[in-house]
Amino acid sequence: MGNKLPPFLFIAGIILLILAMIKGEGKAGIFIIFPFFAGSGILSIAGILLIFLSFVIFFFSFPSSPKYWNEEIKVEKKTGGIIFIGPIPIIFSSDYSIAKILFILASVAIFFILLLLIMQLFPS
Repeated sequence: MGNKLPPFLFIAGIILLILAMIKGEGKAGIFIIFPFFAGSGILSIAGILLIFLSFVIFFFSFPSSPKYWNEEIKVEKKTGGIIFIGPIPIIFSSDYSIAKILFILASVAIFFILLLLIMQLFPS
């Protein structure tokens, strides 16, 4: 029940906030990239409380020590990277297949850089 209750409360809170906006008790907007809601009615308060309650229940619904946390899982990590010093790429990798992919990416990047330079030098 703990896994299904937080999404239900969250959706119920959103529905209450939408109903508050329909009734004219609340307004919503976006500031830069953050959504906000401002309201002054019982539907607005209930919706915000349900959303807050869903976050709290979700946070506390995780088990403290599940049995699979004690098992060690061995994962092979493959890493790599490209460093451009001027037009020269330096590729490093812990795996040959990753190095091939990085070489292709570096070649494509150099191609686009050369294409951009040619377009700048010879405008049409």
